[in-house]
Amino acid sequence: MKAPEELGIGMMVRFSDSPETGFRRLREIGLCHCQFAAPPDEYLYGAAGRENTKKLLAAVSEYDVCVTSLFISFPGQDWLKWKNSIGLVPPATRAQRIARACRSADWARELGIVQIASHVGCIPENTDDPEYPGFVEAMRGLCLLLEANGQIMAYETGQESLKTLTRTMNDVGVGNQRINFDPANLLIYDQDDPMELVKTMGELVVHVHCKDACRPVSPNILGTETRLGDGDTDFAGLLKALCSQGYRGPLTIEREIPPGPEQRADIIHAVKLIESIKREFK
Repeated sequence: MKAPEELGIGMMVRFSDSPETGFRRLREIGLCHCQFAAPPDEYLYGAAGRENTKKLLAAVSEYDVCVTSLFISFPGQDWLKWKNSIGLVPPATRAQRIARACRSADWARELGIVQIASHVGCIPENTDDPEYPGFVEAMRGLCLLLEANGQIMAYETGQESLKTLTRTMNDVGVGNQRINFDPANLLIYDQDDPMELVKTMGELVVHVHCKDACRPVSPNILGTETRLGDGDTDFAGLLKALCSQGYRGPLTIEREIPPGPEQRADIIHAVKLIESIKREFK
């Protein structure tokens, strides 16, 4: 597999379309890095999974792409009910999702992928919450498996405060925990200022989602994603601050609108913006 470049710009490659379709979109824009998102059962399990994975690896080689990370997601997540259905916090689905996360990590190891990222769910702010101890134990088991695989666990930011994220990582207590930094999510879910994460936890960031957003305009609704540079994250300032701390990891553009001319134009705009920032750190 192609080796990653420092500050390599990439995109998400999702399995809702064929990976080859994602690779073509990537290459048409002039990029070669990508983060895999949510491989389905037909890649993870059984004889069909082995055959599809063999074809996937051939396509990775054919398109000469570098897969920087695997983003794990879970069937049955309802983003309209995100507080109670996302990630590994809900106890009713935790066991089956931990099993899937472990299999996904083993699958990623077979492909040579070291970074494993995920929304782990809405972590309770209060340690007295009855769901918190079981969640911590489940995360510890997952992190230990990743550690044995030579992999890291990168928490996708956004649904919890920095105080809660820091406390959780300390409570889990395994040394391979890192951060998949999505500054837009911190605004979408109306959490801490993204720059505060860079200042206090920047050394733990191993992957950046290049995404922008504005905070909610009223309580009990989510904020709004925007084109990179048009929102309130101060993305340029964030990336400069991270790079000044020594960050040289992947820069994955995420634009969560349907594939098409608008998404393509927004991604091309994002590439130009990121390249202009990178020039200061070459």
